Amino acid sequence: MAAVAMVALDYQLVDAFTTAIVVPLALVPVWWSAPKRFVGARGLLLLGGIALASGVWLTAVSSASHTISPVVLRANLLLVVGGFCAIGLLLWARTVLPLRTVALSAAAGLVLRIGLEPINPANPWKYNFSYAVTVLALGLVVRKRPRPVEIVLLLALAAVCMLNDSRSAFATLVLAALLVAYQLRPTTLGRRSSALATVALFAGIAACVYSVGTTLILEGYLGAETQQRSQEQVQTSGSILLGGRPEWGASLALAESRPMGYGVGVQANLDDILVAKSGMAALNYDPDNGYVENYMFGSEIKLHAVIADLWSNFGIPGVALGAWILGLSVWSIASAAARRVASGLAIYLTCVMLWNFAFGPIYSSMPIIVLALGMLLLPRPGVDAGEATLDDTRPAAVPDPLPEGRA
Repeated sequence: MAAVAMVALDYQLVDAFTTAIVVPLALVPVWWSAPKRFVGARGLLLLGGIALASGVWLTAVSSASHTISPVVLRANLLLVVGGFCAIGLLLWARTVLPLRTVALSAAAGLVLRIGLEPINPANPWKYNFSYAVTVLALGLVVRKRPRPVEIVLLLALAAVCMLNDSRSAFATLVLAALLVAYQLRPTTLGRRSSALATVALFAGIAACVYSVGTTLILEGYLGAETQQRSQEQVQTSGSILLGGRPEWGASLALAESRPMGYGVGVQANLDDILVAKSGMAALNYDPDNGYVENYMFGSEIKLHAVIADLWSNFGIPGVALGAWILGLSVWSIASAAARRVASGLAIYLTCVMLWNFAFGPIYSSMPIIVLALGMLLLPRPGVDAGEATLDDTRPAAVPDPLPEGRA
């Protein structure tokens, strides 16, 4: 329990070392055998190792034309290594502890972290409390099968987000509530859905949530400030998504200019910055406002999307790793929902992770990726995964032999 809480706490110890890195590394002998019990976990670790090697090689290649920051290099390598070790630790914890205990241990770390961070006065709920409170609330009611109370909690939290200018959190919580409700449909409606059919249904629900959510925002139901900002983004780039994340213009332009990626700890040169600005300008965004030079390329290349950051740091293997995580996550949540065993917490974490893959920087998204995959991955059929074993995947019991004389 304490190890899981320390991973979620992610408290800085010294330099780039945090509890989320040190604890999983120290416990490698404990959790090392656990990933093989879960679908896709071994492939995840393998691709992670290949991506790390690629990132180091790209850094060496880029050193001829770019400045390398040793501090950023060390921090980002530790971030990824520690993240994958933390996933292994969470998977092991699920085999020896009830799901609710694992969830509440993680929530305890997140809540404790709130007390250690400065409160953002601009929007405390959005930037400090929302994520931790949601994980805690859903962790309190999590079971191996979803329940109606999870829908009530998700919608209540969505209402709070709506009142606190949290557009993405509002949409994520509503989507999670709908996916939980889908699993509670009467069994008389037919046999269990396939994972593929569930994926298609989820995509349709997500599209509807985006469409309805956009309408509500633009009509002012989420507040005048949110309405004004969203209208400006639509007028500028044609959609809330592109208007809110012009970094995608920079990412695509850089990928076209240098498909191989850059490497870990590489700082952009003037040519890279000009290419990025041209991509952002194509979205009708004014890149000459200091944001590009000071944030995106100040000390390293930050593209504000996990998949884009994986590409810039680790090249094509990084993209392959991102694709594996995305595919594995979608398949796992769809398979769990088809079996009616996807908890509201797992769905919420998966939705947040998928959102961050397109719109969140890797350094702040890694803790979410760790918790999402650690809580989401399904045990392999026919394998005893301890507490994580699903009822329909437990190994068949071997019947006791008949006593002599009764055969």
